[in-house]
Amino acid sequence: MLTWRLRSCGNPRLRKRVLLCLVIFGPCLLLGATVAEAQGEPSEKGFVEYRPSARVRVIPDLAYAKYGDRTLLLDLYLPSQLGQGRPGVIVVRGGGWMVNDRKRFAHVASALAEKGVAAACIEYRTAEEAAFPGAIQDVKAAVRWMRANAARYGIDSHAIGTLGGSSGAHMALLAGLTAGVAELEGNGGHEDVSSQIQAVVAMATPADLLSLSANNKRTVGTFLHVTPEQDAEMWRWASPVNHVTAGGPPVLLLHGTADDSVPSTQSVDFARRYREAGASAEVELLPGAPHAFWNYRPWFSEAIDRAATFFLRVAKKGLR
Repeated sequence: MLTWRLRSCGNPRLRKRVLLCLVIFGPCLLLGATVAEAQGEPSEKGFVEYRPSARVRVIPDLAYAKYGDRTLLLDLYLPSQLGQGRPGVIVVRGGGWMVNDRKRFAHVASALAEKGVAAACIEYRTAEEAAFPGAIQDVKAAVRWMRANAARYGIDSHAIGTLGGSSGAHMALLAGLTAGVAELEGNGGHEDVSSQIQAVVAMATPADLLSLSANNKRTVGTFLHVTPEQDAEMWRWASPVNHVTAGGPPVLLLHGTADDSVPSTQSVDFARRYREAGASAEVELLPGAPHAFWNYRPWFSEAIDRAATFFLRVAKKGLR
């Protein structure tokens, strides 16, 4: 079912050029932009910072994947009230696939935990460290880790989802749509455990990479290590919009109408195609909200409320 609410409230030379652009113009580019700088709004007074909560238990620095000498860590945020069978969510921050500081999404994970959802903020291998699909493999490794350790942390192993913002939303969504695709699984650990995802919340997601602006395509080119002119098929394969099937998990897409980095039509068009394929999609457009609205009031609270409600509802209904 599709619901649509409008709420009130490998070319080395190319990579060098793109990285230089990211350094110089990063605040004004997609997928990692600081919205207050890129759009002039909202003000810093509305910026949401992480604050520890008595209602949340934090278990930091848990190893979830290992590739040779490289170990990837996550921070787990659990509702402090003891319980079993709560949904679990892998939280993936944005940053143009170039920034993996999981602490910068702590406010999102902690807020979800306050509402009864176990949330794991993960670091992942950036575009500089691992070529595509390395980062997607990391998200799937985190899902497998959570499922393998579900009983220990009171998580329902059949109710595990992903949530991300911007480039993190791209990773969360693509991981959710590609269950069983061997090339995207990787060998980071727990290969005998399913990476099936039961629900996805994608915030300001770039769903169709080929339709992005020229500036954003340069950022994506760094991620994929290839331009669309060099390998358009790779770009199509890396786009979530080309992986829609009737068997896909329920998806909630949140997008700001004032997003000048990733247009809200990316979410609307994806949801339409997802629904046409026979899967469940919900779209919520947030009037006046910028690209990274999850970092600012008043949109942060609304986004968390919608995401937590969605995950809890999917878990309760058993939409697996």
